[in-house]
Amino acid sequence: MAAAYDIAILGATAAGLAAGYWLARRGRKVVVVNAPRRDAECPLADWVPGDFFRTGGLPVSLGRKCGAGEFRRVCYYSADLSQFAEHRGRRLAGYFVQPGHLVGALKASAARTGVKIRSSRTPPRIQLQEEMVRLTGGVQLQARLLIITHGSPVEAVGDLFMPVHGVRPSPLIVAGLEVPLHRRDAEKLPRALHIVEMPERTEIGMFFPAGRAMHVRVISFSLAAGNRAAELSLLVSKLQQAGILPSNVPLGRARGAVWHPPAGIIAETEAHVAKRCLLAGTAGGFADAVTGQTIAPSVRSALIAARTADAALRSDNTQAALSRYKTAWREELGDYLRPMSTSLQMLLPLLFINKRLVARLTDAVLFGKNI
Repeated sequence: MAAAYDIAILGATAAGLAAGYWLARRGRKVVVVNAPRRDAECPLADWVPGDFFRTGGLPVSLGRKCGAGEFRRVCYYSADLSQFAEHRGRRLAGYFVQPGHLVGALKASAARTGVKIRSSRTPPRIQLQEEMVRLTGGVQLQARLLIITHGSPVEAVGDLFMPVHGVRPSPLIVAGLEVPLHRRDAEKLPRALHIVEMPERTEIGMFFPAGRAMHVRVISFSLAAGNRAAELSLLVSKLQQAGILPSNVPLGRARGAVWHPPAGIIAETEAHVAKRCLLAGTAGGFADAVTGQTIAPSVRSALIAARTADAALRSDNTQAALSRYKTAWREELGDYLRPMSTSLQMLLPLLFINKRLVARLTDAVLFGKNI
């Protein structure tokens, strides 16, 4: 007989594990299923805004346990790196994190609260029934409710055989490279998030320190953009010419990755609630529309989904209680996920003319505030 749980969470991501941790602390019998899915989240170093580790429901000292490093500066550059603008505020701007370390810390906290973690080599089949949800295939289990936190909205609604109206693939694609450095070179790197204007107007560049490496990425807002490897190589070359990266870095030992954050589609995605099921994390399209950053919005959405699911289990009308999820995430995350009225690519050149825009743009990039 299949194991039975109160809530099953499909996706052993930071979002899925955070939701499992929250639910288990409230006495729910929870299982988190780790299964393969298309890369929608950064597998390399990433960043989160400065208020992320204060999000209610996360384990105490999570930032310390995952080795997050603070940064207080955000720097902006012209395409040729000749023009520069900087924001240095009193409050913490954000943290640099290793997603694997963050997931590991959340997994340990979830396990201590009683969350069961199962693995499947293939995506499980999902059966949404009147009284329960069944997962079959690589795992065999049933639960009263299901939360999906990994993959993309298109994949999730396809797995659930839901109508795909309003669900479309995101045009965003991110390519990243982590260039190893000698210790003395790594120690010289400024602890700041650096954003670079790109020659192609549908792209922005970014770089920041990642332990003893420099993380460099190109964020493309069009699938028709050019060759990612060539764009990354060009950006690395410019950083070397500007003296930001040493000329003798061992590029042959660099780690690279390409991923597809579901950014910019959250407002158009109507399918967040199915029969006994909620879509959170990247499965619900929770990604920052400006930079494609997924950790903060996906984790926060999963915690909202966890609260909604817990309330639904206490309700006489489970499905009606689940339907409140969309209102809840819009109230708490709507401003953060709303795209800027003017694109970051259009605003970057203005920063070098009008420095008063720098603080306002930084608040928009990090915290989703209106410019």
